[in-house]
Amino acid sequence: MFTAFYLRSFKLNFFHISDLHFNPDDKRGCENIDKVLHSINIYKNKGDVLLISGDILNKDYSDYKPIFEKIMALDLPFLCCTGNHDVSKNLISALKNFYPQHPHPISSEKLDYVSNDYDLKIITLDSFKENVPGGDISCQQLFFLEKELYLSQKLVIVMIHQFPLDAKLTFFDKTTAAPWRNAFCQIITKYQDKIKLVVCGHLHNSVISHIGETPIISSFSANWQADFDFSPLANLQNISRPIGYYIHSYNAQNIISYAVTL
Repeated sequence: MFTAFYLRSFKLNFFHISDLHFNPDDKRGCENIDKVLHSINIYKNKGDVLLISGDILNKDYSDYKPIFEKIMALDLPFLCCTGNHDVSKNLISALKNFYPQHPHPISSEKLDYVSNDYDLKIITLDSFKENVPGGDISCQQLFFLEKELYLSQKLVIVMIHQFPLDAKLTFFDKTTAAPWRNAFCQIITKYQDKIKLVVCGHLHNSVISHIGETPIISSFSANWQADFDFSPLANLQNISRPIGYYIHSYNAQNIISYAVTL
């Protein structure tokens, strides 16, 4: 158990969850999501913000209100990005209606935004593209990212849904390889002295790597974990591995990441 004294000795503590794939008809998935949110609730007085790195809804469901009500019951500020199962305009509209204190996007088409409310600046990119699991990031979005990094007086966390590297997982590497990843990684490497962490999801597993010298962490899914398909599988397997989330703590120099499994 983390002690209040220990975590509160850090300048910033943020929770990181991903891939909720909420659908009220999915009983097991709802139970897993509730389990994750209950665990976060235990630690919430030691945290500052919740980051949700996409796929809040499953693709066969479109109402954000029920899951937002569950998240808002934590009474903890949250920031989110669009996953490939979300739809940009729907998520933007839902945030405006149900959680208007969320940072506003810089356009009505994409949930790209900046939060300067914390000791670290948080830059979020919207990679949604309909029926494209790997998503897309336009040249204008990459310009926005680079401009914000160049101008930033703070150190930065970048949030995006897809893991922008090959993970050596057959299904995800095959379906999410996308041209934007190289340009994105070049910008992250260029500004690696300013970026403390890239947070993402999509892989339905905890996977950790680096872009240049910048660490990147894909969080567990809050719903279900995927098999490590290091060799090709006919179909992606949903396996019985623990669900979980991360607590990232910033001490004005380093980020320490705690994996919480349930």
